[in-house]
Amino acid sequence: MTFTKTVFLPVTPDEAFALVTEPERLRRWQTVSAVVDLRAGGEYRWVVTPGHIAAGTYREVELGRRVVFGWGWEGNDDLKPDASTVTVTVEPMEGGSSVTLVHEGLTDEQAARHAEGWTHYFERLERLATTGDAGPDQWAAVEPSPLPTSRKATDTTMQGEPR
Repeated sequence: MTFTKTVFLPVTPDEAFALVTEPERLRRWQTVSAVVDLRAGGEYRWVVTPGHIAAGTYREVELGRRVVFGWGWEGNDDLKPDASTVTVTVEPMEGGSSVTLVHEGLTDEQAARHAEGWTHYFERLERLATTGDAGPDQWAAVEPSPLPTSRKATDTTMQGEPR
């Protein structure tokens, strides 16, 4: 099954490409933290929300135009890293850029869940490109959970993740 989403961004193609590939810019609309080695064969690791880490390998990179990467989730046997394929294409348009995401290799259930996620995040991407601020992401906010008494408050699963 395949999911496709296209949005118009009122920014140049180079800026649109940066928004979907550069860690600092990804953090403004989609990730809590991101590590990116943007080259064919390079790896990425995005903490999308606390406890949900997307990871994979870049398969193709055409700077400013197109990126293809394997997609999946660390610790998820249903969709392991690199188990599906995401292609993001940026095209110039009058007054901005068109950004199209195609996510392939999903089951019907996975496609439905990812459609919800990509729609949520692409709305944030549009807001960022239009207003300069995507605003707080309610999906990234989690209720604090009580830590076991044997752990210190500083020992968290997110320790060491760049913010």
